[in-house]
Amino acid sequence: MTTLTQTFNQHWQQLLPHASKSKLILAFSGGVDSTVLLDLLIHLPETTRPNLSLAYFNHQLRADSDQEEQLVRQIAAAYQVPLHVGHWQHGQQTSEATARQARYDFLADVLQETAADGLITAHHGDDLLETMLLKLIRSGELNELPGLKALTEFRDWSLWRPLLPFSKEALREYAGQQQLIHIEDTTNQLDFTPRNRLRHHVVPILKQENPQLLAHTNLFSDELVTQQKLAHQFLGLWYEKMNLEQKNGQISGTFPAIELDLMGWQLFWQDFVQIYLPDLQCDHQQLQQIAALTRESQGHHRVDLQNDWCFLQTYQQFTFKRFAPEQKNSTKTEISYSLPLNQWQQVDDDQFGVFEQIPLNFTGELVAQLQVNVVPTKFMLRHRQVGDRVQLTNGHWQKLSRRQIDAKVPFSQRDQAWVLVATDQILWVQNIYNYKLSNVGETAKIIYVLRKN
Repeated sequence: MTTLTQTFNQHWQQLLPHASKSKLILAFSGGVDSTVLLDLLIHLPETTRPNLSLAYFNHQLRADSDQEEQLVRQIAAAYQVPLHVGHWQHGQQTSEATARQARYDFLADVLQETAADGLITAHHGDDLLETMLLKLIRSGELNELPGLKALTEFRDWSLWRPLLPFSKEALREYAGQQQLIHIEDTTNQLDFTPRNRLRHHVVPILKQENPQLLAHTNLFSDELVTQQKLAHQFLGLWYEKMNLEQKNGQISGTFPAIELDLMGWQLFWQDFVQIYLPDLQCDHQQLQQIAALTRESQGHHRVDLQNDWCFLQTYQQFTFKRFAPEQKNSTKTEISYSLPLNQWQQVDDDQFGVFEQIPLNFTGELVAQLQVNVVPTKFMLRHRQVGDRVQLTNGHWQKLSRRQIDAKVPFSQRDQAWVLVATDQILWVQNIYNYKLSNVGETAKIIYVLRKN
């Protein structure tokens, strides 16, 4: 028994202590990595050996794809392991992303059809290092690290990567010792992908600096995963105190009473979104904006996110909300109603009217009592518009948007507020403004804004 075999057997028993009772699918390419993993699994002691099947996906992109499939079938037959083969029925337009999605769909179908307990892949220590370097190059965001975990989830199944403690070199050495037949993918020798360039030119130099690089990478990854789990547990205690309410596809609550710096709040919301809104993608800048609003907790603000989502903040309250495209693009300011003097007008579910005298037996609501020099004969009821201003009693003017902010009107309600206009002057704004004459003379007239069901 080789040293690698002994180490693998010990690691496997720790990773899957009850593997003998498990039905597992090995994602098999026929390359050296998955072939070595197949050989190691087949030679496990019976007490830890799983019920194993292979899943091979032929992308049919290379001229030798059919020959590779034949070799895979020979390997499966030699080990007497069930083999499931899929073929990609692609069109003329192909990409790495579409090929990956097709392979994932195939693996999910195999897992479903075989009622398997989980999936095994042959990612090794060099893959882990390369993935972490790529994540650092692309974003540097903590939630993208470590990238590859020994145990994670693949859709509705568990996914194990038992070769992460081992180097590519060790796997090749094992394949040579055992004289394992496998496929050599010649595209791996080309520098046309960032991963290949790292593999050929960067990683060898790093390994020269310290031969224990992969061991340190695994240690760093394990510690990072553990710290992330601890952070989840800690933050979960705060989530319970946030009065969270999930309704109609949105989630709202109250900011927790916890002291964090800007980066701390950014990581807080990053974790929150991953747990409660896993399909929502927030970039670094958006998380920074949300974190800044949380620290200030003043006024009403909005952060637009991807796919019609937004973050709404009203002092200590917050909401993650998704707008339907037609709702997001609707022009609320175009909604208006003409209100002739002393007449009722249907407005949504209510009736509004402007009257010189309150009608007899009126049982509705006196919305406002206004003073004017001259009573207009026609009024307009509409929503807020860009550039709206209201006149103050001292004769000065104030932007309506500023008045709404000062009055602490929630951001989500500002565009919905009703505005009463006559002769291009705002006379009333729902809940926050009544027009008043600066000098009330004997000729001042009183008009009444009324509402009834």
